[in-house]
Amino acid sequence: MAKDLLDRQAADLDRLLTSLIKRYQFRDRNQICCADVTVSQCYVLKELGREESLDMGRLAGRMSLKASTLTRVVDQLERKKYVARRRLRADRRICCVELTPEGKSLLRRLEGMIQRSEREVLETLSKPDRDGLLNGLRQLNAALDARDSRKACNQKLGGCK
Repeated sequence: MAKDLLDRQAADLDRLLTSLIKRYQFRDRNQICCADVTVSQCYVLKELGREESLDMGRLAGRMSLKASTLTRVVDQLERKKYVARRRLRADRRICCVELTPEGKSLLRRLEGMIQRSEREVLETLSKPDRDGLLNGLRQLNAALDARDSRKACNQKLGGCK
């Protein structure tokens, strides 16, 4: 019985997340982005905005992208003068990416637009529903992080004990 319930809930979670992701990923970029950035570029800008500088390996990991895919996105942002690359003096093999002043300005505008869009959604919910939604999303992210950590440990060590 419990397995049947869990299987139905897993299918429901998949359906709901797929719908949510499609709505967010493929929404009109003019509603959430400005200037000449794609949604992928917007995500990279947001990640770079959390830290002053990130090396390409860490940024690729945070974006869940292959290095080659991230390189193309960063190339595009660099051509638009929103990011700059620099090599570490201590280890010239490591390439770091950081926001330029133009990138920081664009990110402030993007974050304002995104926050207004999310606020419109949250305003349709009661405070207890908003609190429950946000708490549920935090728990879901924590569960995904824990699962990903277990997978990484299993892959690196051939299994955790």
